[in-house]
Amino acid sequence: MEPQNNNEQMPQGTEPQTEPTNPTTEPTAESTQAQTEEKVMSDVSEYRTFAILGYILPFLFFLPLLDDKTKNVPYVRFHANQQLILLIAGVAVTFVHSMFLVMLSDIGLFVYQLLGLALLALVIYGAYNAYQGQEKELPYIGHFRILK
Repeated sequence: MEPQNNNEQMPQGTEPQTEPTNPTTEPTAESTQAQTEEKVMSDVSEYRTFAILGYILPFLFFLPLLDDKTKNVPYVRFHANQQLILLIAGVAVTFVHSMFLVMLSDIGLFVYQLLGLALLALVIYGAYNAYQGQEKELPYIGHFRILK
């Protein structure tokens, strides 16, 4: 038996058909989504420190918004907004405390301590989400949008 040559089976002058490769084709939706997810993860890892620091010291929420490079990153803007809301809530708690303290001294102190614990829980929740790279709103107060 003689080995068969694949060229003998095909008519002369015909070559196997291959799909032309076009380097100018648009990327697929899957590759675009993968690139977007990679960009988001790099943003998270690069700006995680700013996000966590802003929850611990909410009056520093504006620091990442001063730089042109960071102020357009959605992760940074989301957490800066949450931190600003937390700062406003802290000022409101202090105001409520001073009002209740004047009117009802013992109850005012108790209310202030409860609200202070609630704010501490929100700080821990927000800092943990920032550390995990998640954009979860703070419970009860996080749905407000101040920074757009």
